[in-house]
This record gives sequence, C-alpha cells and structure tokens, in this order.
Amino acid sequence: MLIVQLILINSVFIAAFLLVMPASPVLFALTSVLLLALAVIRYRYYHRQNHQIMQTLLHGLRNLQDGDFSISLASDKANSSHSQAEVLSLFNQVIDKLRLEKQSLYQRELLLDKVVNASDVVTVLVNHRDTIIFANRAAEHFFNQSSMLGMSWDALVAEKLPEFSQHQDKENAIIQLMLPEYSYGNYSADEVNNPAMKTEQSWHLSRHQLKLHGSRHQLTLLKPITQVMHQQELQTWKKVIRVINHELNNSIAPISSMCHSGNILAARLAEPQLTKVFATISKRINKLAEFIQSYSQLARLSTPKKQAFDIVKTLQQLQALYQFTLHCQQIQLMLSGDESQIEQLLINLLKNAQQACPNITSEVSIDVKQGNLLITVRDFGSGMPLEILPKAFLPYYSTKTDGSGIGLSICREVVDGHQGRISLNNHPEGGLQVEVALPCG
Repeated sequence: MLIVQLILINSVFIAAFLLVMPASPVLFALTSVLLLALAVIRYRYYHRQNHQIMQTLLHGLRNLQDGDFSISLASDKANSSHSQAEVLSLFNQVIDKLRLEKQSLYQRELLLDKVVNASDVVTVLVNHRDTIIFANRAAEHFFNQSSMLGMSWDALVAEKLPEFSQHQDKENAIIQLMLPEYSYGNYSADEVNNPAMKTEQSWHLSRHQLKLHGSRHQLTLLKPITQVMHQQELQTWKKVIRVINHELNNSIAPISSMCHSGNILAARLAEPQLTKVFATISKRINKLAEFIQSYSQLARLSTPKKQAFDIVKTLQQLQALYQFTLHCQQIQLMLSGDESQIEQLLINLLKNAQQACPNITSEVSIDVKQGNLLITVRDFGSGMPLEILPKAFLPYYSTKTDGSGIGLSICREVVDGHQGRISLNNHPEGGLQVEVALPCG
C-alpha cells in the first residue's frame, strides 16, 4: 500500500514538473514541498503502524515463551492493512490451536498421573546420575517414604531394602521379598526391622532402559503377584481335592458295604475276633470319610453373596462359643460381605487361638483405617516358627498332630473372595496374631 501511494505522489510530482515548471517555478517548488511532506507523513505513519504490529507480535511471542497461551492479539482493521490484519489473525489462530493442544496434553498427563498413582505397581524412574525423578504413591508406601524425589536410588535400596540389591542386575524376573504385609497406612521402623512381622511375598520385577531429553534413564517396575499366585495355587488344590475325593469315594462306598455285610456274617457265625476286625475297618473308613468331608469344604466354597451386616454383633454371638476379649471403640460396624463365610472365617481363627493357648483368653481387635475393616485375632501361645509361617496357608499342612490343615486355607479363600488380605505374624510380646483387612464397601 505504501509503494502505491509513493508511486502516486511521484506521478503527481512529474506531472507538476511538466505542466507547472516552465510557467511558474515558485508554484512548482511549493507543490514539490507539499508532495515531499505528504510522502514523509505517509512513510512515518506506515513505519509507526508496522512498529506497533511488531511490538504486538513481540509481546505475544514473549507470552508464548513464558508458557502463557491465554493471550489474544487485537487488530485494528480500520487503521491496519489487509496483510497486517491477516498476520494478526493467523497468530491468534495458532495461539488457539496451541492452547487446545496444551489443554489436551494437560488432561492426558493428569489422567496418566492418576492412573500411575492409583496403581499398586511400584514405579520408579531414575536418571543417569542415579537420582530418582519420579516415584508413584505405591513406591513411596513400599519404601516407607513421604517423598522420594531427588534421592539416590542405590542409597535408598541399600538403606530400606538391602535384599533387593541382589536383584539389581535382573531386567525381567519373579523375586521373593520378606516384607510387612499391610494393605493400609505406613509401617513403623520396628515393623520393618522385625523379622517376626514380615512375610514372604512374590513380586514381578521389570526394568526398562529409555532416553529422555537425550539422557539415559531407567524405569523400574515392581508388581505384587502374591495374591494372584495364591489364587492360582488354591485353584490347583481344589482340582486335586476334587479328583482325590472322587477316587476315594468310589473306593470307600464298596468297602463300607462289604464291611457291613462282613459284620452281619460275623454275628451269625458268632466270631468275636472277626467282628472286631470288621469294626476296626469300619471305624477307619468313617475317619477317612470325615477327612474327605473336611477337605471338600475348600473345593465347595462358593462366590460370596455380599450384603451388609454388623460384624460386632457377629463377634458378640461367637463369644458364647469361644472365650475371647473384644476390643472395639464402636458399638456397631457394618460390613458388606457374605455373613456365613465371614463367620466361618472367624470361627476358624478363634478355634486356632483357643487351641494354641486354652488357659489364657485370646484377644480380638476391630478397627477401620483407610476404607478397610481390620480384624486382629491374637493368642498367647508359643507363636509359630519363622520357617513355618509361609506354609501356614497351604492345604494339608498342619503343625497339629490331629489337624487337617484346611482351616487357614479356607480363611485365605474367604478373604481373597472378599478382595481382602490376611497375614500371620508373631506378636513382639509373644503369641501369634492373624490380621485380616476387608474392604468396608
């Protein structure tokens, strides 16, 4: 536009020179001065307009440099040229697009942060200087730290979990760690250092090498698989129990029938010795049938039918059958679960506690923490050796001479069916305590 105006002014100057100059030099000089002044005014106006546009664009770019995408440049269509208005409009369109992309990116990052922090997979990202630059809540709970950012990864592992150091060279493996098994809150230093408070847990360890901003980083993931392995193990035991029950029942039925016929025949022949033999066989068959029946409970355990009930009332009713002291700050605590299965769980635990120490009343504590109902059953017996604790929930395994080894297996099946956790540990002051954590909702 400025060039066109200058061409017009120059054309007027040439016309004035050809028409006015020969006749009136003074008029030509005056016309020349006026044309020159007009050209200077137009140039200064155009220069000031361009300067304002450049300042506006510079202000907008500085806002972008500071990460502010909320700015929008205003254009004076009356005083600006078409090209200048088009530049400002294009700048505003780019700003709007960047703003939308930033909002979308922020929402994705927020969603990813929530997913990672809600996951029970321990996630730790370490840079090339061995400095932790990201750790989710599961990692902070795992290492019992309020914040892990800026800490040395090797130093933290050496201090909090020395046995994990032997797995530092593994990239994809299943490892065993001795840890306090709690599904709520943080554990104290005494619980971390006390072997009696720990149980063997299975974890899937995976490491990934990646580059961020041109530097090497290591992503370490620890996924808890203890409960999954317990469920698979229990399903295997159930299949074995069903097969054994089927085969034994097929053999017991005809043997029992033959013993009954033998007893009748021995009675007719008046043979006391023969009668004694058949009576002994019948007694052992009945014991074997009871054995099969007890193990069938584990294979027949159904999916929990949840409904709300008062767990305090259930325990108070069980006090008529088992002697224990109930510690609970609330008069009523509602739990959503299968009442008959939870009652069977409590009966098994109370029965074990009473058998461990018949002379001293056991203790049962109930509390609610972070959405979990916590039930602790403690006896005052001799406790359980550390090497036996990991095997306590295995079917057929029992430390009692007359035990079936099925009680704690049923307890763990009930707890797993309610998406809870159960753990055994020796109390620091003596005796064994069983901790059960069940979701309240």
